[in-house]
Amino acid sequence: MASSPSTVFLVLSLTLATVSVVVVSGAGEAPSPAPTGPLNLTEILTKAGHYNTFVRLLKDTEVTSQVSSLLNNDRNGDGLTVLAPTDAAFGRLRPGTLNRMDAQAQAELVLYHVLPRYYGFVTFETTTNPVRTQASGQRGVCTVNVTTAGEDRVRVSSGVVEAELGRPLRDGHPLAVYSLDAVLLPPDMFGPGAKKDYGAADAPAAAGKHGKPQTASSSSVAAAPDEAPSKEVDATATAAAGRMAPAGWAAAFAGVVTAVAAVSLLSY
Repeated sequence: MASSPSTVFLVLSLTLATVSVVVVSGAGEAPSPAPTGPLNLTEILTKAGHYNTFVRLLKDTEVTSQVSSLLNNDRNGDGLTVLAPTDAAFGRLRPGTLNRMDAQAQAELVLYHVLPRYYGFVTFETTTNPVRTQASGQRGVCTVNVTTAGEDRVRVSSGVVEAELGRPLRDGHPLAVYSLDAVLLPPDMFGPGAKKDYGAADAPAAAGKHGKPQTASSSSVAAAPDEAPSKEVDATATAAAGRMAPAGWAAAFAGVVTAVAAVSLLSY
C-alpha cells in the first residue's frame, strides 16, 4: 500500500524537528571556553609543588612582577620560558650559597632561569646557541647553551652546571614553564674569574673564606650556620705553633737562668 504525499510530508517534518532538538540540546551541553586571565607564574609553581625555594626567590626579587609585566606587554608575541629548579635542586647547592648573595645577585640568578621567548620542545631543536636569558651580568647579557636528543630531551648548560629539562608545568604560548633538576649558575658569578666567589654546587662547606654568611635579602631563605675553619687553616696554625715552640722554650730557659743568677748574688 503506497503512502500518501501528506503522510510522507508529516514523517519528514517530524524527523527534521527531532534532529533540530538533538542539535540544540548537544550545543547546550558543550563546555564553555576556559576564562582567559593574566598568567600567574607563582600560582603555577605553587600548584605543581616542590618549587617553594624558587617561588620565594621570585617574590623576594620581584621577578614575578617583571614576568607578569612582560607577558602583559608582549607586543611582539614572543612570550617567555621559565626554567624552574626544584627544591631538591636548590638543596644540592653549597650550604649558605643563597645567603651570601645580596638582592642584586639573587635577582640575576632568578632571571638567568627566564628566557625572553616561548620555547616548546620542538622549538629548542631549531634554536641557535648561545640562547639569551633575561639576566645581565658584568659581561653583558647572560646566555646558556641548549642541546637536544629527540623531541622530548633537552639539556641546558651555563658553562658551570648542566641540567636537564623535566616535564612542562605549563606548555602553551605565551608562557612555557619547565621543571629543572639543577640550579643554573651564571659564569660571571660562579665561574673562573668571578668578581665574588659565591661557592659552587656539590662542594663542601667553605673554609671560612667569607666569614659569616651574608644576610639574605629576605628572611624567607633560611640562614646557614657559621662556617667552621677548614683543615687547611688548622694545619697552618699547627705548623706555625710548631715553628714557634723552640723559641718559646729558649725564652723560658733564659728566664730560669737569670732567676738563679739573681738568687746567687743575693746569697753573697
